Amino acid sequence: MPRSRPRRLRARACACVALVSRAVVFARGASVTTGTFAFTSSEATRALERWTSASEGLGRAGEISSAIRVVATTEGAGRGVATTRDVTRGELLATVPLEKCVSTSSARADATLWRGLSARPGASLDGILAAHVLREAFGLGERSAFWPWLRLLPSETDAAVGWDEDELRELQGSNVVAFARAIKKSWREEYDALDFAGLGVDFPEAFGGEHAAHYTFEKFTWARFVVWSRAIDLKTDSTSAPVIRMLVPILDMANHAPSGKLLPRWDAKANAVKIYAGSAFKRNTELRFNYDTKPSQYFLLQYGFIPEANPAECVEVTMQLSQRDNLRERKEALLRRHGLDPTKRNFEWKVRGLDYDLLAAARIIAMDESELDDDTSVALSVSGASVSAKNDARTKAVLLKSLITSLDGYGTTLGEDNSYIARFNTSSDELPKKRKRFAVLLRMREKGILLASADALFKELPNEGEELVRRTCEEMFSKELDECMKRASGTPFASYAKKVDS
Repeated sequence: MPRSRPRRLRARACACVALVSRAVVFARGASVTTGTFAFTSSEATRALERWTSASEGLGRAGEISSAIRVVATTEGAGRGVATTRDVTRGELLATVPLEKCVSTSSARADATLWRGLSARPGASLDGILAAHVLREAFGLGERSAFWPWLRLLPSETDAAVGWDEDELRELQGSNVVAFARAIKKSWREEYDALDFAGLGVDFPEAFGGEHAAHYTFEKFTWARFVVWSRAIDLKTDSTSAPVIRMLVPILDMANHAPSGKLLPRWDAKANAVKIYAGSAFKRNTELRFNYDTKPSQYFLLQYGFIPEANPAECVEVTMQLSQRDNLRERKEALLRRHGLDPTKRNFEWKVRGLDYDLLAAARIIAMDESELDDDTSVALSVSGASVSAKNDARTKAVLLKSLITSLDGYGTTLGEDNSYIARFNTSSDELPKKRKRFAVLLRMREKGILLASADALFKELPNEGEELVRRTCEEMFSKELDECMKRASGTPFASYAKKVDS
């Protein structure tokens, strides 16, 4: 299920330790990833392949190479795309005509639908595509020219955007909770902007009468998820439309891998999407597609799974300047000038090492007037390098506060999560439901990253001496002096990692 990249959401603001060994999470329920496997095809997947290649129903025929099949993959992974023979690098594996992709072009081809949608010029592109999917899936159903593809779409998802509040509480402390609520709110706004009730009055042949039941918010949420999780953006050579967004059958069945080697390209001459092999593959190999480079919170939010290995793993965080800072405007200008504007971007807590953009932004925020007036200090700060012992102490205090605030936001410690999992991995107790397992895994990963970041911060900014630490805490955190001093010593972090008795 590849995707259109969602707008980057804003992480929460930020206001000694030994690295924790990686836990084996719910070992009895762990998924298996293999490079090759014995696959099976169903009548439904074979029908999709025939439909894509046929000329009936939607005009031009596509072409599916005999080298690939839509298949059932390893247990729990759903469908995928696999090779039936050895494949060479650059080989054309499929050609899917524009007519067989879901896009604004196919929506316009349905005159009954488009008369109504064109009356809503303020509707979003994704909202229009969702309405198009609803019309095909529920309004037309088996009569839809897209039915061989539609029948294979999942009826529900484990994507966190669809979790209820009780399920989201298992992710307390993670940015995912706020993100899911924000997306649900935006989808509601898209739904309201389309005004299906009004469309039912003005265009009853598509939206009124018995059709009205196809455009409930519940169904729209499902269709919106289909678009969000499966649409791709392809570059074109057109100056008027340099990017085209569409849902591409066959390609949308491919699973994710960071090194996925299915390469879709828009061919303007053929008016079709062509899918190539990005490298050579052996027979019976699953072909995967890279859904984008992003932390696991976005995969759970958008697709309903967590990658086993994610090179982009991190915990996103924002920075804030105090409203009481007399140097606020100068610091804001400096941050903007160097691409560090905290109102425009997120920063990262990383699995290993520190995000030097985060360090640079924190150093600028921690600068005093004499440092801001000094060109050398400014140059050092924007590169993330040490400006002064005082700036080091202030920067460290700010970032340690951010880490503790984040860790305190979770409902459990990493040690408690490890103990929880150990109970299931050493007993015959029934495993928690999938969404609960996802929640535990994600929050464990995030807390592990935060603890590792604390360790990296102490290595990057060693202890400055108790007197300087105390002066810094008195200046910056006078109302929580003892807590600030403890954070500077590193002692609070160990409690987050300590395993509790089962």
